[in-house]
Amino acid sequence: MSICYKTIIMGVATMRSFNGTTLLVLLVTICLALPASILASGEKTGGLKIIYVAIDDQKLFAWEGNKLLYEFDVVTGRPGKETHPGVFKIFSKHADYTSKTYGSPMPYTMFFTKDGKALHGTQWATLRSYVHAYITESVGSHGCVGLTSENAKILFDWAPEQTRVVILEEEPDE
Repeated sequence: MSICYKTIIMGVATMRSFNGTTLLVLLVTICLALPASILASGEKTGGLKIIYVAIDDQKLFAWEGNKLLYEFDVVTGRPGKETHPGVFKIFSKHADYTSKTYGSPMPYTMFFTKDGKALHGTQWATLRSYVHAYITESVGSHGCVGLTSENAKILFDWAPEQTRVVILEEEPDE
């Protein structure tokens, strides 16, 4: 069974609530967009590494092959500075980075968009995640995906450049 077929089946089976057509299109797009080098690297690591970010529940899920390795609370973009759904890849990593726009420290930064959106450590990530998900979106980020510094380091050490980052509106279910 091909890795893309497994990804589609795994994605469909792990979604709690979803628009089936949208999910299927997204998963097929992911499979078609995977370069051969990424698929080959999965053989060495035990499986393809993919990071899913669920905006609605402010959660990040790190998968290797068909195994969920990490689940972290995150904080995503607030209104006017949204974290947009889509399929991206990590193209640049910096263990110690400071935002050129906001002057804020961003430990364990992994950029996934050319306009500066990244996965990175941030202050009060867990509290901000809860408030953003359940009370008000106004405490969100400037569009990045913020994690605690500890969780950002774990993800930074686990995910090489070229790792896929899939931003979803809905949370996948275990």
